Amino acid sequence: MIFHDEGTVSPTVYLHWSGRHVPELLDELKGRMLGRYGDVDYATARFVGICHGYIEGNLSLGVFRNKFEVSDLRDRALMTEASHGDAGVVIVDVKDFAWKAYGGYLETDPTAQLAV
Repeated sequence: MIFHDEGTVSPTVYLHWSGRHVPELLDELKGRMLGRYGDVDYATARFVGICHGYIEGNLSLGVFRNKFEVSDLRDRALMTEASHGDAGVVIVDVKDFAWKAYGGYLETDPTAQLAV
């Protein structure tokens, strides 16, 4: 998960096996961020908090630096290459919380989160 606005890119939020929950987690975040759309830092922090509430233990949720610029996030080949597979790399624009996935099952089937 990478959040961005027109000029800022968040650190990467890593969700090991929770990719299928991305659409519902982003819906929850969108509701939580009412009145603060466009705030990359707060959106990223709140998203981590939401995920922390669902993912037990001390695995499967991480945050790490990346070196992406906003223009990189629009480069399909680069984002696909950055994917570890599974759900893929999910890019979220915090102005409206629209998202796009690359290199995983959410790219080809955004409804895949419903399959268990």
